[in-house]
Amino acid sequence: SCNFQTAEAVVSTQSTGVKALMQLPNSDYVFCRAQLSQEMIDDILTKKIESVATLLETCQFPEFWNVIQEEKIFMEMAGFVEAARKFICHVVHLTYKNIEADFLMQLLGPMEDSSEFLQVLADNNWDLDGDSVFVGHKEEMVEQKEIIEKMPIEVVTPILAIR
Repeated sequence: SCNFQTAEAVVSTQSTGVKALMQLPNSDYVFCRAQLSQEMIDDILTKKIESVATLLETCQFPEFWNVIQEEKIFMEMAGFVEAARKFICHVVHLTYKNIEADFLMQLLGPMEDSSEFLQVLADNNWDLDGDSVFVGHKEEMVEQKEIIEKMPIEVVTPILAIR
């Protein structure tokens, strides 16, 4: 019974670690990891969670998707895939103004079909334009114009006069 309780505590702690990872870019995962005992840190699944966290934090997204497919704790955690995509979208938005659609699809991981990809674009207010996706701010699309006004010196002199 004691071993079962210990195993149950380990699984619970690991689930908590995965849930904390879902909060990226917030630092919940770092705080959870700091609370782990050396025994927990040395556990194989904990090391796998740590490697997945590193892949996310270092923006190695295609490799991240490959690794999580192999471990059921990630695939069975409700909302994990969606949380990972949300974090990836956050990074993409900070990093790019325009991104190739094919490359963005690789970053966002496996999807059921193109409608799921289009939904991610809509959720983030991103625009698909041919093979490219605009992920910047709409105001960045506005072209700046330099306005030059010519005023006769007689008009400017009273304004500039020092009294």
